Amino acid sequence: MTDFFTTTQGFVTLGALIGSGSFALGAASGSLAKMPALFRIGQKNRNARNLAMLTVLALDDYVGACYAAVHDKPEFNPADQVEFAFHLPEPVLNLPKDVDWQSLGDDLGEEIMWFSNRVRNQENALESLDLGRKDHDGFFERRVEGYARLAARAMDLIARVCNEFDLTLPDKPDYYHQADGLAKILHALDRGNAGTAPLTTATGTTNVTPLFPKTS
Repeated sequence: MTDFFTTTQGFVTLGALIGSGSFALGAASGSLAKMPALFRIGQKNRNARNLAMLTVLALDDYVGACYAAVHDKPEFNPADQVEFAFHLPEPVLNLPKDVDWQSLGDDLGEEIMWFSNRVRNQENALESLDLGRKDHDGFFERRVEGYARLAARAMDLIARVCNEFDLTLPDKPDYYHQADGLAKILHALDRGNAGTAPLTTATGTTNVTPLFPKTS
């Protein structure tokens, strides 16, 4: 068998075998080189989808907190009408920290970062009002309007992220009409009745524990 490779035909055959083997190794090494890149792309897509889900959940929580805030009637101290308190804490936006928002897409990532900035501006603006002035410097009306508009914008962002990454939020109870409630408030604001309905003081019996002692 080895004598065959000493002939001219044997040398030609051996060369062909070596050449085909080198080609096969080259093709295989090329495929192996591409595999890490494919893994990186797949991991990047999964990371972006996970970030999108966490973002949607954070925005949805914020919408719920804003919805509760605009319907939370302030309670005033009977002994000092300047002093008041709400029954619920202020809405807090808890977006994921230290993430690459551009992984959601340039436009969408920037929109979410701008939204976070709008939330801070709303909080700072409310803190700048002089609550000791007449009518509390319009604090209640501005608070309702600010949170209602932020909630509406957050709902738009939720819809965009869900559409971009094919996500579906869990169903809410049929009687929990966030969108309808916010739409009514925004409609009243656009008509010039900023926050009138949510700010009316409850009368009669209530199941809310008073925050201030009653005066005789």
